[in-house]
Amino acid sequence: MVTPQMLKGVLPIVVLWSLADEDAYGYAILRKLRDAGFGGVGDASVYGTLQRHHDAGFVTSYLGDGGQGPARRYYTLTPSGRLALEHARHDWHALVRAVSAVVPAAEGQIA
Repeated sequence: MVTPQMLKGVLPIVVLWSLADEDAYGYAILRKLRDAGFGGVGDASVYGTLQRHHDAGFVTSYLGDGGQGPARRYYTLTPSGRLALEHARHDWHALVRAVSAVVPAAEGQIA
């Protein structure tokens, strides 16, 4: 289970990652995260993260076709957002290596 505290730490990274291959609107990002196992993520958290990324210059947005409904706000990574994502990927892999170095040794000791 992904706890709220864990989610808070990874949400900025996974939101950037969700935009790495294609532009997306907020609700599509939310669905993608929930489908991936982040069931506890709320829409306010995703939209707040998108706003912070926008304020930092990591994403821009534009109005796109909403199909039968109103126009949707799509988000896209900027060059500085792609650079931030590359740094985040590096940091993420370093964290995974560090945790993996500890977890196998401790797993056998958990009663």
